[in-house]
Amino acid sequence: MSAISARFFTAIALSVSTFFTVAHAASHDMNHEMSMAQPMAAEVYHGHGVVKKVTNDSISIAHQPIAALNWPAMTMTFSLPEAGALPVVKAGETVDFTFSQQSEGYKIASVTPTK
Repeated sequence: MSAISARFFTAIALSVSTFFTVAHAASHDMNHEMSMAQPMAAEVYHGHGVVKKVTNDSISIAHQPIAALNWPAMTMTFSLPEAGALPVVKAGETVDFTFSQQSEGYKIASVTPTK
């Protein structure tokens, strides 16, 4: 191999090595930044309706339209937060409520009986 070919080969090898080192460092920094990011808080929606059924882990509410989600009036079942986090409500009570979408579905955040 001639001296020029050897220098050319060395220059190419160094360039490729530098490229992969920089690319690896950039992807590591990006992955680190992504893992450090906090999950986005779920948006909270407001509704008004009548409680249809309450179980140990869910509540069904016949609610008015929810404009923020373009939902018509309907009856939905929402999961409940941990026990004791909400006031006791019974079927037939009119309530204002808030909820958010979670990975497992829609979860009630608050329920307030209306007078």
